[in-house]
Amino acid sequence: MLLRLIVAGCALALLAGLGTTTAQDKKAPKDKEKPTVWTREAEGIELTLQVSKDTLTLSAFRDDDGVTITCKITTDKDGTIKATVTEVVEKGSFPAKPPKGFEFSFKWMVKENTGTLSDLMGDGLDDARGVLEGEYKKKT
Repeated sequence: MLLRLIVAGCALALLAGLGTTTAQDKKAPKDKEKPTVWTREAEGIELTLQVSKDTLTLSAFRDDDGVTITCKITTDKDGTIKATVTEVVEKGSFPAKPPKGFEFSFKWMVKENTGTLSDLMGDGLDDARGVLEGEYKKKT
C-alpha cells in the first residue's frame, strides 16, 4: 500500500508543477528554475513533491525511514499526467517503493495554493487511491 501511496504522490507532483507555471517561470533560465513544492500528510507518512518542467521528485518519510523517487513526466492533451520512475533512493528501512520503470497517471487541478489529485491509474494502485487522491498544499 505504501508503494501505491508513493506512486500516487509522484503523479500528483507532476500535475502540480504543470498546473502552476507562469509566464515569468517560462522566461527564467533553466539553471535558476525553482521546482514547485507540494506537501501532504497521509496515514503517518509525510509526502513532499518537487516539480520542474519534466521531472517529478517525491519524498515519502515515516520518522527516519523513507524513500525519494524521481520520475520523468509528460502531459497529454486532455491534461492527464503520465510518469515513469527513473530513480529510487531509500533511507533507513522503507516498507514499499516502486521499481525503476514503474508507470502511472493521474489528473491534477490547482486552485490558489491547493492542488487536487484525482483519477489515479496504475497497476496495483487501487488501495492507494484513498490515501493519495485528495488535496495537497503548496509550500511557500
